[in-house]
Amino acid sequence: MSVTLPSEREEFSGFAEFYESDIAPYLRAKEDARQTAVMQAGLIAIATAVVAFAFFRYAPFGDGNIQLGAIVAMMGLGGAMWRINKTRGDITGGLLRRVCGQLGYAYRRDIGRPVYFADFDRLKLMPNFNRESWEDEVRGERHGAEFVFCEAHLKYKSSGKNSSTRTVFHGQLLVIDYHKKFLGETVVRRDAGLFNRFGKPGRDFQNVGIVSPEFEKIFEAWSTDQVEARELLDPLVLERFEELDRLFNGAKLRAAFTGGKLCLALETGDKLNMGSMFAPLEGPSRVDRILHEFDLIFDLIDVLLKRVEGRLEGAFRVDAIRSG
Repeated sequence: MSVTLPSEREEFSGFAEFYESDIAPYLRAKEDARQTAVMQAGLIAIATAVVAFAFFRYAPFGDGNIQLGAIVAMMGLGGAMWRINKTRGDITGGLLRRVCGQLGYAYRRDIGRPVYFADFDRLKLMPNFNRESWEDEVRGERHGAEFVFCEAHLKYKSSGKNSSTRTVFHGQLLVIDYHKKFLGETVVRRDAGLFNRFGKPGRDFQNVGIVSPEFEKIFEAWSTDQVEARELLDPLVLERFEELDRLFNGAKLRAAFTGGKLCLALETGDKLNMGSMFAPLEGPSRVDRILHEFDLIFDLIDVLLKRVEGRLEGAFRVDAIRSG
């Protein structure tokens, strides 16, 4: 079986041969590590389940047995998941480094909070959080524009006796060189209705009146320069944002034009991953999945650059994104 290319983009040229010569041998070499991780995780889960059952069954600690049994079970589950996820991360990192290298992009698996996140945070594109993890950063150039994207998983842990932790953002952050020096800053977010007044990006920002009724149903725009904002959010760009919102339904698209760059955030969840650890690594399906995700990212970059680059024939394939 050979890798199935998601499109005829020039970036994918020669990828079938690269899969056979480089990626397939790598996955075969990592199969033992996958099997070992799954076996060890299973043993951890079984051992802790036995201990937890003993607490419930024989009650050696009186009234505290239920709590102790639950704690042991949770620790066992956490240990098993940690073992699986550590090996998954190692294998995924090696796989993505190979894929990105073939595409001509730089890749880093484990990253701290990236410098470019400061604009997302400062302009209130992100919700409040106090737990964070970052991974899968890809840097490259497309149609003469530099770009970088990464995956962010942000959580908020409440305080107090009944504290809980919830995910507030899990998705992709994308920064694209927009080929234009901005005089001000313009922010576009999904319309929050009556709560819009609480989401003002900064003191110098004012609402931008948009002539498109369809756009105003979906988004709210703020800017420090009303004239520039109306130039940036011309009918073509408005159409692109509306189209992206439809195609990435539920992803809560938000964006900012700042410092000559376009910052975009989408709540897409974990996208660049190799799939289940409970199936053999051999076979092209895992690479097919990753290439499909890159194809969607290329589509996203292309559609956002159309305003600068002119119409790019075949760049935005609606059917392909909808099927994904």
